[in-house]
Amino acid sequence: MSNTAVQKKRRWPYVLGGILALLVIIVAVALWRLDAILLKTARDQAATYSQKLGRPIEIGDISTKLFPTIGAEVENVTVGPAEGEELPLAQLASIDIRVAAGPLLSSSGKDIQVKNAEVSGLTVNVVRFPDGTTNIQRLMKRLEEQSPKEEEKPEEEQPPTDLSGVHVERAALTDGTIRFVDRSAGAQARELAVKDLDIEVKDLRVGKPLVIDLAAAVLADKQNLKIAVNAAPLPPTLIPTPERVTLKAERIDLAPLGPFLPPDVGLQAGTVDADWQADLGGAVPGGKGPTRLVGVVKALGLRFAGAEGGKALDVVLDTDVTGDVAVGDLALDKLNLDVGPASLTGKGRVKGLLTEKPSVEGFELLGKNLDPAAIAEYYPPLRKQLNGMIAGPIGLAVRGSGTQDAQAIDIDVDLTPVRLRVPAQLTKDAGASMKLTSRLTGAAASGGALRFTADANLDGVDLRPGLLVNKAPGQRMQVSAAGTYTPSKSGSGMKVDLPKLTANLLADTVTGSASFALAGQGKKQTTTFAADVKSQKLDADALLMNEEEVMARTGGAPVPPPPDDPTRFNGYRGDIRFAIGALRYTKMDLSNVTGVVKMTDDLITVEKFSSGLYGGKVTADGTTVRLGPLPEKRPFDAKVKVEGVEMAEALTQFTPQKVMTGKFNGNVDVKGVGYTPDQLQQTLLGAINGNILGGTLLGKDLVAAVSEPLAKALPFAAKSLKSDQVTSLGDNLPFGVEIKNGVAQLERPLSWTRPEAALSFSGGIRLDGTLDLTGGVSLTPSTVKTLTLGKVTPPEAIPVGMKVTGKAWKPEVTGVDVKPAATTIAKLAASSLAGNLIGGERGKQVQAVIEGGEEKARAEAEAKKKELEEKAAAERARLEAEAKKKAEDEAKKRLRGIFGGK
Repeated sequence: MSNTAVQKKRRWPYVLGGILALLVIIVAVALWRLDAILLKTARDQAATYSQKLGRPIEIGDISTKLFPTIGAEVENVTVGPAEGEELPLAQLASIDIRVAAGPLLSSSGKDIQVKNAEVSGLTVNVVRFPDGTTNIQRLMKRLEEQSPKEEEKPEEEQPPTDLSGVHVERAALTDGTIRFVDRSAGAQARELAVKDLDIEVKDLRVGKPLVIDLAAAVLADKQNLKIAVNAAPLPPTLIPTPERVTLKAERIDLAPLGPFLPPDVGLQAGTVDADWQADLGGAVPGGKGPTRLVGVVKALGLRFAGAEGGKALDVVLDTDVTGDVAVGDLALDKLNLDVGPASLTGKGRVKGLLTEKPSVEGFELLGKNLDPAAIAEYYPPLRKQLNGMIAGPIGLAVRGSGTQDAQAIDIDVDLTPVRLRVPAQLTKDAGASMKLTSRLTGAAASGGALRFTADANLDGVDLRPGLLVNKAPGQRMQVSAAGTYTPSKSGSGMKVDLPKLTANLLADTVTGSASFALAGQGKKQTTTFAADVKSQKLDADALLMNEEEVMARTGGAPVPPPPDDPTRFNGYRGDIRFAIGALRYTKMDLSNVTGVVKMTDDLITVEKFSSGLYGGKVTADGTTVRLGPLPEKRPFDAKVKVEGVEMAEALTQFTPQKVMTGKFNGNVDVKGVGYTPDQLQQTLLGAINGNILGGTLLGKDLVAAVSEPLAKALPFAAKSLKSDQVTSLGDNLPFGVEIKNGVAQLERPLSWTRPEAALSFSGGIRLDGTLDLTGGVSLTPSTVKTLTLGKVTPPEAIPVGMKVTGKAWKPEVTGVDVKPAATTIAKLAASSLAGNLIGGERGKQVQAVIEGGEEKARAEAEAKKKELEEKAAAERARLEAEAKKKAEDEAKKRLRGIFGGK
């Protein structure tokens, strides 16, 4: 082999080494530039957030790594002091995140294996200033001021995120410190600290149990607080289901922390010790198995500013309790809860409560001195939180009872000694009756449904502050129920069935059955209900507050509107069936009331409704209404069929006195939005069609009203007809009206005949009862003969035009034009007189000449009537245009309000 070949073979390691060195240099330069770019970007973002927080944010350095793990380390991060402060809010030594490069790249970012995510050297400074505030409070206030106020919008349902590709081998906060620095006025400068704060999570991934460990040295040199949370194997969403919580605290002195708590707490002294563990099991959604609470938590010598006589509050919880909600087992080996003078103690066992035959062994749960007002003497902030709502000892007793073959648990809650003041809900004086008793007797034969009976006595409660139920203290209100309670297997719902339900409401009694069920969570929660109620008699007017009573209690102040949330009824599904023999509602007496009402979200549908009313029958099948966010936005569609209803009684609900008599058969088909007269005048649309049988219009005799001015207009002696102040409408008067823009407009003229005249009118009536009718009265020949004292008997009826205005209960006749009729009658009288005087053929000729004017007079009368009708039509068109413009102006105002206009 030649020397040249040997030299070439020895040269290739140097070439390869040079290439590798070049690659290293290129990678180093790339990483250096990448670090610089990331650092600049991070500092730019920090400057933005500095403006928002009012505190400088500094980032020392960022270094990245691409192989064998992709990671970044951020060092020396500081959130500095605000103006006028000395110490920074927070300092962070480093944040180190490392992700395995191979799996991340090969899976296109789907397999994320976090090797380590660690925050170390975090120090948070909590400073209390001379004005009593802290830097944390100042920061929260600034954030609240900086955050724009946005209108709440319904959140869209998002599918659960699948995080099964995420695996975190270790995540931790190490060597954390929370410093408490007191710079308040008059206080001796001092510093406290929670040191050596460590939080660690290992092996976080789908299918593995989760363990979170927290340890800290709270105002001590060594760690004296340890909390551990154990969760079930994680689902693909990585949302944990806690199974066990362990708390250990070694005599932590709370007094130094008092100044740093919110001022209204006022903690001055106290210590806490704890050695307590909770195995949660089926007590949490998604959990399984028994639940056990064992250990002791002691908070002793708690003194608060303002406590009466400087009383110290001791709170001790000592438990050894095991329960299994799946089968209804509960063992109270030890249960002692002491909160100052109040205590709750328990002992004994219950087995198989969710089976047909439970077993009770000396079970007892008793409350003593459960008076929130008494506890508030030790802890004054409670007094502010209660706001006077409750005071007095609550009686609580739960005991096992019965024979070996028929055992039960009795629950007694006695609020009679308690004074209650729940704003806008209810009040009750101390000593007024209020009790609840219940008995649990095990599950039904089918298993899984807990049987119970319950009796509630609310005689002493005043429900009038709720502005709905008009029940004063001392009036009867008692509810008795028997049924079953079934928890859902998933733990996120339940069902209550009440096959027996009795409610004594004031002087009436309602019986029936009901059911209620909850399923799902959050926005996917559904509420399903059903009720079937019966009563021989129910006075709803006595039970419910009317508008006058509400105004009297509020002093005329407007009642707060319901929440403006169009989605608040979402998820409601149910129906109510009812049968009431006699119902008094809004001063109406209904009989044999039966119906089925269905609810789907905010839509109420009356599937069936039938009732006797005002001597007739009313049905409303198919009527719908949407509850909507506010009353003025609630659309309705009413479909009502009426048979044989007495008009005199029915119309008095809407008028101050009777308007007409007779029976009404027909259909009412209207729709609109809102319920007040102002709203309905703008939105009500629809039609009313039917017949009035044997009707009379009260308050005015239209024929007599015409005869008086006509008699006066005649050139000879005449006498007006006697008035009965009523107008007969005949045996059967068909009519139809179209409702639009607040006016009920006749679809066709109302025409009817009575012995003394034929009547015909067109026009309409406003929703406030104002009449706008135009037409006339055609006096029969016999009526004209009576009117003229026998002087004239025309060959046919004599028409007189007129208008009917005013309120329906006090109609006014206007626009009476008697001139054409008077002219005709006068000519007929002259013709008759001439014929009698001249006689013979010549007399007939003279009569023909005179009576030739009769056609002219009749034509003038018809023309006048048409003129009045045209004027009425023009007036209605004007009113409709005004109503339409008013509605458009109102809509424009609402739009301007929506878009911020003026």
